[in-house]
Amino acid sequence: MDPAFLLKQLLHAISDFCSQFSPSAWLLSVTSAFAAFIAITGALLAARFAYRNASKIQFEEAELHRLRERAAERERILVFLHAIREELIQLWLMMAEDIARPIETLDPKKKLLPYWPCYQSYFSIFDSNAAQIGLIENEILRTSLVRTFMLAKRLIDQYQNYNRIEDKMTVRASQPLGIPADTTYARHAGAFALVATYQSLKTSVEQSA
Repeated sequence: MDPAFLLKQLLHAISDFCSQFSPSAWLLSVTSAFAAFIAITGALLAARFAYRNASKIQFEEAELHRLRERAAERERILVFLHAIREELIQLWLMMAEDIARPIETLDPKKKLLPYWPCYQSYFSIFDSNAAQIGLIENEILRTSLVRTFMLAKRLIDQYQNYNRIEDKMTVRASQPLGIPADTTYARHAGAFALVATYQSLKTSVEQSA
């Protein structure tokens, strides 16, 4: 079938259909269609505005939540810093009372230090909250704290070893062979190592205060 003929028939049918309506009916139809278009457009714009407003509110709520979490984290770190500072101060005061003077006035000829029973858990706060150290933003403070506590731990370990050497020497002093030279040397070396660690710890504590 001829396409031109089909197109002509289609246009004729549309013309016949349109001729059935009066001009007022066409005006009403166009007006209704335009009103519907405006209503749909308005609804779409309102929906878009509501979506953007909801997204903004969600973003602001998320940002507020993040800021609150950040503030709470900083508060926890601050509490932790106060706690380990107090732990360090109390340990240092105990050392100052018990062994500071003997260490600072150690006679190089005798190389003797008093027996100090240091077998408690002196770093419970630091050890149980070690993960908090990594959250400290100030690198200088973080490094200083770790160094200070490592020196304090070393001093405790060294003094415990020194005590063991003293115990060994006390037992062997009553034996026929007496005290071996290597044990005496270990005691002297341990005393000097204690002095060096103590001085480093003292400097670190003063800088951290």
